[in-house]
Amino acid sequence: MPGGFIRREPTDSSKLRENHEVVELFTRVHWIAFCDKLQGYDDEVAEEFLQALRVKSKTEATVNFRGLSLTLTPRYISQITELPMGLPWEKDERKLSQQAKKEFFPPGEEFSEDKNGVRRTSLLPPWDEVSLQILRYITCEGRFSIIYGYQFQLLTELRHHSDLPVEKRLSIPYFLLQSLMECATKLKEGIPDQVAHHGVIKLLVEDTLHSYKVPLAWEAFRNLTKDGDIKMLTEERSSSSSEDKEPVAKKRKETGQKTTPSVQKKEKKQKQIKKDAEERIETPIYTARERRLQVRAEQAEKPHLSISTSSVLATKSQAKVHTEKQAKVATPVATGKQKRVSTGSPKTIKERVSTGSPKVPKTGASTGSHQRKKQRRKRLIFWKGRQQLCWPPSARQPSHEKRGRGRPLYISKQGGASE
Repeated sequence: MPGGFIRREPTDSSKLRENHEVVELFTRVHWIAFCDKLQGYDDEVAEEFLQALRVKSKTEATVNFRGLSLTLTPRYISQITELPMGLPWEKDERKLSQQAKKEFFPPGEEFSEDKNGVRRTSLLPPWDEVSLQILRYITCEGRFSIIYGYQFQLLTELRHHSDLPVEKRLSIPYFLLQSLMECATKLKEGIPDQVAHHGVIKLLVEDTLHSYKVPLAWEAFRNLTKDGDIKMLTEERSSSSSEDKEPVAKKRKETGQKTTPSVQKKEKKQKQIKKDAEERIETPIYTARERRLQVRAEQAEKPHLSISTSSVLATKSQAKVHTEKQAKVATPVATGKQKRVSTGSPKTIKERVSTGSPKVPKTGASTGSHQRKKQRRKRLIFWKGRQQLCWPPSARQPSHEKRGRGRPLYISKQGGASE
């Protein structure tokens, strides 16, 4: 037991419900729901709760322990316990207590007094049992044999003013907050046997645990060590909840259960992201130069499908000239001697006439009509990623002396300008 705890508070309302008169009275003043809510408690959690309690005013206190943060007010306690708000009152007002004590006993009714109060067993039934249940569930006094002055205020209200409206009754939430503050003060002063209201403390902590996005369990919280933190539970809970989502999705697919529009939208977005990733993997990545070379190769194979303004080949004749030019560029140019040897043509015109060999046709840019040469001169040639206007090579290219001023230089295939 922590700190010499000696009080034993009820863990349920079974004993209270054994007496029908008590149940009827507690129901009339709206206390029975609160008594039914009290289901177990933890001594260590209650003691840590009271040690962490800080008083701000008569109607406000804060508690921060194990990562939890609570702000206690009479209205907040009323919402959790389902006790009516009523009017605030002080348990230490002796005049009111003495007045309530005199009012409780009608003339001629005998009772036994003690130096601290009135003996409970001297009360007439059913008030002896009613006072016992008030001591156990409401005031949580450790001594059940003595009725104190402030408790007579509650008994008098039940006996003589049970018809009062809820707003004019004594406020039990206000009393519970004052009692918690008093217990916390005495505990810090070194009086551990004053720890009380364990069931109320459990209700307050449970409500805070359930306010999280992923609700936490009371059993998991009470098993934390004194230096434990609520963040450990939230991380474990969030990880386990993410693992549980996968079987739920599989079950929906198997049973054919419809998903919500938000879930459908999310799944559609994930499928699109996956599809884009696959397309990026399958599609080869070209550099700018590789892409240009690829386009030229496609245009050479299918010139009638090309729509590029820089390299349009409008007719079949232009396509033929284009392919001949590409072939000439690709194959090395042979010298006159090598050409004669390879083709087997005679060296001179006399030998050609005497042998009767056919005339060797002229090839390259030296052949063709005037119109073809004119079109070839206007062609745009791209070389090394730059667009330049070039004069095509020709056997009939004028020499340096005959070329007029202002004509462009011939740009060779090696990228240099030549005369």
